[in-house]
Amino acid sequence: MEIKYLKKMKDTPKIGQWVNRGISEQEIEKLEQEFNISFPQAYKEFLYLGGDFQNCVEWDTNYVHIDWTQDNVKDSMANVNLQLKPFFAFGEYGCDQCLFFFLNDGENPPIYVYAEDKFHQNEKGEFVYYVKQDNFFSEYIDRCIDEALKK
Repeated sequence: MEIKYLKKMKDTPKIGQWVNRGISEQEIEKLEQEFNISFPQAYKEFLYLGGDFQNCVEWDTNYVHIDWTQDNVKDSMANVNLQLKPFFAFGEYGCDQCLFFFLNDGENPPIYVYAEDKFHQNEKGEFVYYVKQDNFFSEYIDRCIDEALKK
């Protein structure tokens, strides 16, 4: 796979004792078929480089559990009556917090953080359960790598 967005991840396969282990393009295609979606290119690169294990983020990324993550996050959002356009939760912090991207936001989409119990009110007085964290998936991963290298 040609790496267009996650060059820093490609160039940093090992941090300390932790070495990235990716999954094959065929496994990525199988995941897309399982969820009946097409992942953005930046996320495909993430899976290819570190879908089995990655060395830079602190949330569970194991693709084997990703179906459980989708169901769990959707249940949590239903608890607060939050209905969003199609999205994919790629990282989870416990059962009611996650990182996600919208599926139709391009090949290197913005990253959002959802937290059921950490909402705030916007200027209209509406409860907001998610906020944009980074403008691009690659920006988020690059920052995670930089932080991991400092430890």
